[in-house]
Amino acid sequence: MAKVMLIYPPGEIYQRGEDRCQINVQASVSNALRACNDLGYIAAGLKKKEIEVFLRDYPAENLNLDNLKIDMISYHPDIVFISITNGSIFNDLEIVKKIKDIDPKIVIILKGALFFNPQDDLFKELDLSDIDYLVGGESEFIVPDMIYAHLYNKELLKNIQGICYKNQGDWINNKLNTFVEDLDSIPFPDRSLMNNKLYINPQTNRPMATIATSRGCPSSCIYCVSPVISGKKVRYRSAESVFNELTDCVNNYNIKDFFFKSDTFTINKKWVLDLCNYIIASPLKDKINWVANSRVNTIDEEMIKKMKQAGCSVIALGLESGSDESLKLMKKGTTVEENKKAVKLIKKYGLKIFGFYLIGFPWETKEHIEQTKKLIFELDTDFIELSIATPFKGSELYSMVFDNLNGGEKILGKDSFKYSTMGTKFIKQDELEKYRKDIILKYHLRASYIFKKIFNKNITLSLFFNYIKYGFRLIKNLF
Repeated sequence: MAKVMLIYPPGEIYQRGEDRCQINVQASVSNALRACNDLGYIAAGLKKKEIEVFLRDYPAENLNLDNLKIDMISYHPDIVFISITNGSIFNDLEIVKKIKDIDPKIVIILKGALFFNPQDDLFKELDLSDIDYLVGGESEFIVPDMIYAHLYNKELLKNIQGICYKNQGDWINNKLNTFVEDLDSIPFPDRSLMNNKLYINPQTNRPMATIATSRGCPSSCIYCVSPVISGKKVRYRSAESVFNELTDCVNNYNIKDFFFKSDTFTINKKWVLDLCNYIIASPLKDKINWVANSRVNTIDEEMIKKMKQAGCSVIALGLESGSDESLKLMKKGTTVEENKKAVKLIKKYGLKIFGFYLIGFPWETKEHIEQTKKLIFELDTDFIELSIATPFKGSELYSMVFDNLNGGEKILGKDSFKYSTMGTKFIKQDELEKYRKDIILKYHLRASYIFKKIFNKNITLSLFFNYIKYGFRLIKNLF
C-alpha cells in the first residue's frame, strides 16, 4: 500500500489551513491556533482510496527537524505533502531539502494560496527544483485525486484542475476553472489522525475543532485573496451536514468547542437560523460553545439572539478601520457607523467580540490611523488584533503596492508581522510599526481592560492563567 505523509513542517506556528490570512500565530496578539483541517480533509479522502496516511503538525507539537527525520525514517513515505504559507515559504523549502537528503526519490507536494494559478515570476523567485506538485485553492477536493493519479495513472493528471506538475522538467499549469458545488460530498476531516488536544479554545481551555461551513465571498476587499481562491459565489454546506459534524465531534472525540470557518458565517440569515435551530432542538443545546465571524452589515437582532441560544460565545468582526475614506478605498463595503451599530448589538446580548483592524494601506496618513485608534478604544471589544496590511499575491492590494509604490519589493517570506511593505505614501515603515505597538500596548494595559478581564464573574482559574499566558505573549512580541 502506498504511504503518504501529510505535515505542517517544523518552524514558526502559522495558520497554515487559512489560505485567506495565513496568520503568524506566534507573532500575533490574541489569535489562537486552529486545527489542521486541510490535512484532515486530505487524509479522509486518501483513506477512501485505500492509501495509507501519516499526519503531523510539527510546530503545534513543538517538534523540530530531528523529530521529522525520525518519522521519515520510521514511516518511509512515498509522498510528502506540505501545507505552506507566504510568510513561511523559505523555511518550508529548506525543510524540503532536508527531506530530499533523507530520500532523494521521495515525491514532494506543496499546497498554499501562493500557488493558485501561479504566474511565471513565481517560478523565477522560488527554487522549486525539489518539488513535484503545487496545489492552490481548495486542496481537499484536489489532492486525493491527484495523488491517486500520480500513483496509478499519470494520464489522469491532465484532467485535474488547480495543480501544477512537472512534465519532462517543465511545469504544466492546470488552472482552476470551476469550483466544487456540492460541499456535502466531502468527508469530514479525519480527526482520528489529528492531535486534537493541541488546538485549544483560550476561553474554555478545552480542545476546539474547526468546522468549515461555506466557501466563497462576494465582497471585493482589496487585501483579501478569498474571492480569488474560492470564488465570489458563496457555496454552502447544508445546515444538516454541519450539525452532523458537530455531533460527530462531540460523540466520537469529546470536542465541545468549535470555530466555524467561513469567509462570512452570517452572510445568509436563513442558513444561520437553520443551523441554530438544529442545535437548539438537539442534545447539543447548552453543551457546545462556538465562535464565528461576521461582517458588520450582515447581522440583525433576531440572528444574534438565536446564535447565542445555540451556543455562540464570540463573534469575530472585520472592523478594519475608523476612517470611512479608508473603508471605501479598501472596498470593504461597510461604514464606521455600521461598525459601531454591530458592536452595540452584539454587546447587548452579552457575546464577546474579537475586533480585527488593519493599518498601513498605501493612501493612509497619520489622520487615518488616529481615526482607527479612536474607534478601537471607543468600541472597546474583548479582544483585538491590529495588523499592518499585507499585499498577498493575487490580491488587488498586491498590484497596487508593487506596481505603483514600492517598485517590486519582494513579498515572499513576509506576513502581517514580518512587515512586507515600505510604509505608506505618507508614513515610513518604522513609524507604522511604532503606531501598532503603541496602540496595542495602551489598549491592553488600561486599568479598565485588566479589571474587566480579571474580575469577570465568569472567570475560571484556567481562564485566568490563559489571560496571563496571552499577556506574556503580547509583551514578548512587542518588545
